[in-house]
Amino acid sequence: MSYPTPLAAALSGASVPQLNYWRRKIPGKGVLFAPEYGSRPRALYSYRDIVVLRMFARLRGDLSLQKVRKVVAVLDEMHPGTHLSAHKVKALPGGATAVWVNPDGDYVDVLKHPGQGTLKIVMDDVFNAFTTSDGRHVPNLGKPVTGVRIDPEVRGGYPVIEGTRIPFHIVAGLCADGVPANEIAELYPSVSALDVEGAVELTRLVAGTHKRSSTAA
Repeated sequence: MSYPTPLAAALSGASVPQLNYWRRKIPGKGVLFAPEYGSRPRALYSYRDIVVLRMFARLRGDLSLQKVRKVVAVLDEMHPGTHLSAHKVKALPGGATAVWVNPDGDYVDVLKHPGQGTLKIVMDDVFNAFTTSDGRHVPNLGKPVTGVRIDPEVRGGYPVIEGTRIPFHIVAGLCADGVPANEIAELYPSVSALDVEGAVELTRLVAGTHKRSSTAA
């Protein structure tokens, strides 16, 4: 399953306008990042895309968009055809440069001196919860809310009720239609009241992200 833009924004830390801009072709610069599943008639992101977008959101806290573009260009040149989710990149404090951790565990400068080794730093796990530069909380990617899990091996990484393959939005939709938790449990015996609350919470998170983006646009 794929991630529509509002869900991608809620789980990545990027705003809807940022996602729209990053997939736009800029004269002389090209596209920063295109959704793996395409942009027409609407943008649909993959689980791997969400991992990359979380990395971008973290980098933007310390680096200009121009520097992020350079990081992407250097990695594409070093590893053509490799999805960016395969890479670990971290901006150094103050945005002086960014380092990439290669498969051997070496730390490589990708901005100031591309290809040269650098001192090791502590890498933040891109899957953990974090706060964006504008103060927005971004949930843990594997466990965004109680009762909802994201596993790349289950439905392509789409959020599902924990221990099941039931997409969270189906449960949240039933709740929005006025179906009480006990009746949802009759339809889906593996779904608890806490699972329903989690599905609704994630839906609110997505709606809140979309609302803030619409207000800022």
